[in-house]
Amino acid sequence: MSEVFKKQNIKKFKLNVGESIFFIFLVILAAYIFWRSSLFEVKEILVQGNHSFTAAEIVALSRLNEGTNIFKVNLSQAGERIMALPLVKEVHLTRKFPSQIIIEIKERCPVALVPVKGGFAEVDPEGVYLRPGKISASGLPVITVTKETIPDGRSISGTGFQPVVDSKPAQAIKPGQVFDFPGLKIALKVITALPHDLTTSLSEVYVDKQGQIFLYHLSGVECRLGRATNIARKGIILNQLFSQLINTHQLEYIDISITGSPVVKYKDGK
Repeated sequence: MSEVFKKQNIKKFKLNVGESIFFIFLVILAAYIFWRSSLFEVKEILVQGNHSFTAAEIVALSRLNEGTNIFKVNLSQAGERIMALPLVKEVHLTRKFPSQIIIEIKERCPVALVPVKGGFAEVDPEGVYLRPGKISASGLPVITVTKETIPDGRSISGTGFQPVVDSKPAQAIKPGQVFDFPGLKIALKVITALPHDLTTSLSEVYVDKQGQIFLYHLSGVECRLGRATNIARKGIILNQLFSQLINTHQLEYIDISITGSPVVKYKDGK
């Protein structure tokens, strides 16, 4: 009886192995058919979060094409190509089966202008050079420093302060790279902490060698902030003062370096 039992087990084992092989074959065949099926061809590439570029420009740069099998698309390489744009801070690409690819972009936002040879550079809060800019078109304040801090500068405004024009660091930098000069980080910290409606009313942000901050309003008023502390609070106070004061063209300066004791000085000495 044991011999018969063994033969039956061997027969069952052979049947199970055969069935397993056949099942695996069917799975591979089905996977191959699905892989080659037009069901998984990319039919739509959706771009989200883009403001400075059109969806067509982003797709062209990514080199993604409709009609490509969605499994064969190299999302990593496409993302690297898009990240080559200085204005792009982050990019995420995902497959949405069966036939859609989603490109999600987070752009860098310019907050200030830095003078460079032949014009200005738009920079974001991290000091990244985004693209060439213009004072008249951007509505962004210009960051300036003293000539002693950055060599070879020249004045661009009536304040007598020296920007980073023609300096060796400024000449070498290109879009996508990061500016790094004394006073820049302080200026960017101030600009990002101030109320937005106040920064859009500024023509210039100046940082001296001691780290003292001076804002220049579009009305021509000098605003002395002192050091980069309690900036948000100082910005609120400054906004309140501008809303309350009349004849701002007669103001010489506003000093809020001490938040509890703001000083307003008029040109006639009052």
